[in-house]
Amino acid sequence: MIWSGWNKADKTLLFAAAVFLLSLCLHLSYPDRVVADGFLFISEAALVGGIADWFAVTALFRKPLGFPYHTAILPNRRKEFVQASVTMVQKEFFSRRKIFRHLGRLHLMPMLMEWLDQRETREQMLRRLLHYTRDLLLQQDRGRQAKFLSEQLRHALRETPATSMLQACGAWMKASGRDKDILERLAAAAHTYAERPEIRKSLQSMLEAYEEEKVKSPMAMLMAGFAQALDLVNFEEAAALMQQQLLAMIDALGTRDSELQAEILQLFYEKTEELGKSQEFQRLAGDLRDALVEELPLEEAVSRALEHVQADFLGTKGAEKAMENLPVVRSRLLEVFASEYYRALRLLQEDETLRKSVEHFLYDLLARSALHAQSLVGVVVTNVLDRLTDEQLNHLVYDKVEPDLLWIRMNGSIVGSAIGFVLFLCLQMV
Repeated sequence: MIWSGWNKADKTLLFAAAVFLLSLCLHLSYPDRVVADGFLFISEAALVGGIADWFAVTALFRKPLGFPYHTAILPNRRKEFVQASVTMVQKEFFSRRKIFRHLGRLHLMPMLMEWLDQRETREQMLRRLLHYTRDLLLQQDRGRQAKFLSEQLRHALRETPATSMLQACGAWMKASGRDKDILERLAAAAHTYAERPEIRKSLQSMLEAYEEEKVKSPMAMLMAGFAQALDLVNFEEAAALMQQQLLAMIDALGTRDSELQAEILQLFYEKTEELGKSQEFQRLAGDLRDALVEELPLEEAVSRALEHVQADFLGTKGAEKAMENLPVVRSRLLEVFASEYYRALRLLQEDETLRKSVEHFLYDLLARSALHAQSLVGVVVTNVLDRLTDEQLNHLVYDKVEPDLLWIRMNGSIVGSAIGFVLFLCLQMV
């Protein structure tokens, strides 16, 4: 229907026009009647009021009937409207007073502590720290870092007492079982050396030399000759038995957790402890330490280690996969990061001064960010409104106030008819 596209104000104006035509016909038919004159006067005032308000409302958005003067106000004042909108958003919605009032209602520290104490947050922070560590290692100059680290190692080694180093080395060997490994390897090498025929011949020669040294009197020589003639003394068999006993002892020494091995290690640590108390040994150990520190190729070792680490990092994508290739480094870094993370949480919970400093920093950061958002919001609003066409801008404003604008037009006819009625009464009274 033709009425479907008409709003209330249009229908009201059309009704005023129809009433005016009806009143005009009545006035022409009954020119001497006061009622017909009054009806025409009132309908005319209602029609004029409705047309005037239609013209005024339409002139805000476009040119009514092509009238060029002071019409299409919103499109012609586009820049002023955009600036006014930006100012309203910045000053009313993002004013400094409102920003600080809303920030004052927030309890930032309890929210921050609750967020940091969550498992997901902790895991995310640890992954992020691993990622930053990976990037940091990849960005380092390997040569310069190797030189710096080697100098620090040399300095630390020089400052460490030689006896403390030996004690630490002994404790590490005992705790890790390296001392038993070393003893087993030495026993294996000694077994290989002791089972050679040359060792048996050396033992036989040693026995023969001992016999010659001890047997020098004529009677002893005579008795020794009789014993050899009767095969009572066989140095070859004795040497073979000694070799077998020596090999058995070496095997017992190389057997892990055997009685002989435990006794030898206990004796070794006791004598090492006694030796460490000697000043001469301490000076000797110090000289040996300094010589080793100067001769050790620390730069090359550290450089190669860093090269392998960077190669593992470059060969994988992401800190997680990179750390999976270095499980020891990953576990140690996670342990360090986790301990520092919990330590930071405890400090925030227990240290009142630190908590207030962090809270003040957060409030200041949020306030500055919110104030900075004023200009950002202004830029966003300006860009959005500038991209709108005149028709889109008209609809944007008109759709928000359409009911009020329609009532303004309708009120023009209503108020016009009321004023016309009052004026007609005044004229009749005069």
